[in-house]
Amino acid sequence: MPTLVIQNDHIIRALSVILDPDCDPERVAGFADYYSVDMPEFPQWCEEIRKKYPAVAPSNVVLTNSQEEFRAALPEADAVVVEDFLVGEEELAVAPNLKFVQNFRTDMRNIDESACAARNIPAVPFHRTVNVAVGEHAFSLMMALAKKTVETNKLLTIEALQAEGWPAREYDRRHTANSNWARISGVKNMFGSTLGIVGLGSVGRYVANWANAFDMEVIYTQRNQLNAELESEFNARYVSLNELFEQSDFVSIHVPLNDSTKGLIGAEQLENAKPGIVIVNIARADIVQKDALLAALDSGRIGGVGMDVHYKEPGDDDDPFLPYKNVVMSPHIAIGSRVNGSVDMEAMIANISNGIK
Repeated sequence: MPTLVIQNDHIIRALSVILDPDCDPERVAGFADYYSVDMPEFPQWCEEIRKKYPAVAPSNVVLTNSQEEFRAALPEADAVVVEDFLVGEEELAVAPNLKFVQNFRTDMRNIDESACAARNIPAVPFHRTVNVAVGEHAFSLMMALAKKTVETNKLLTIEALQAEGWPAREYDRRHTANSNWARISGVKNMFGSTLGIVGLGSVGRYVANWANAFDMEVIYTQRNQLNAELESEFNARYVSLNELFEQSDFVSIHVPLNDSTKGLIGAEQLENAKPGIVIVNIARADIVQKDALLAALDSGRIGGVGMDVHYKEPGDDDDPFLPYKNVVMSPHIAIGSRVNGSVDMEAMIANISNGIK
């Protein structure tokens, strides 16, 4: 029975449910519940996957919570799956049985590909269907705010629009057309606008590609600048965090929440942001300082905020962001259908199966 050493990420650990017969029954039940939103047949699907990939089913799946735990488990590993753990010379030196390295993202900077190749160990990136869905959701929030589709939804009479504060009235048709008789001001174009991406990683790169398709200028910031080849591929220019907020018409946030990113965006960035800026956060709420964001909304400097992640989940009826008409909030649904997750799991299992044969 092969041993898979994996990073104990809340998504990746589904491999233990699918492949490890000794997986905790409570975890099996938890994942069945998690997938039941779109896949009530998840337990049966797991059985089908086991039959389809006998090279890895069953497997001993070892979950590791730190780089040190990961390295300690490597002597028995036939394959590894990581998201941001490092796989380099030090790790490979203690992994005599290792046959395959699966990264759970497209960015391969955490993998020493040359060292793996020298040992004839395939090391492959992963294009997550879930990441595509998350990127789509971010872009949909940007467009909803740019086009004010939520603010104006079903306001089709002069009376309804005026009740919501819009100065709706018809134009003099003897002289002009009647488009936007609702007199909705502040509708934005994506074309020609500047999109600032905080974190040009797996999700941010999808968003950058779509922004390029809209002829937006793309700028980005993150801890380390990408190489010139990647910047050219995504037609993106590196700037500081403060410069990004000063120059962007739209900002989309795509960094993980950790000690270095908690409260990363606060009053300094928001008070000096480009007037009318639209900010979308589908990463984690606490990357943006809550009080600073509320103050920026109150000041009128921000054109809109889109959030799929929130400071409390599930939320409360008195959530302070609810009264703002230019705030669009969805209940943490950016990953889309659970089928996306199952597609990702099967693709990864197929890769591992082929890699260890």
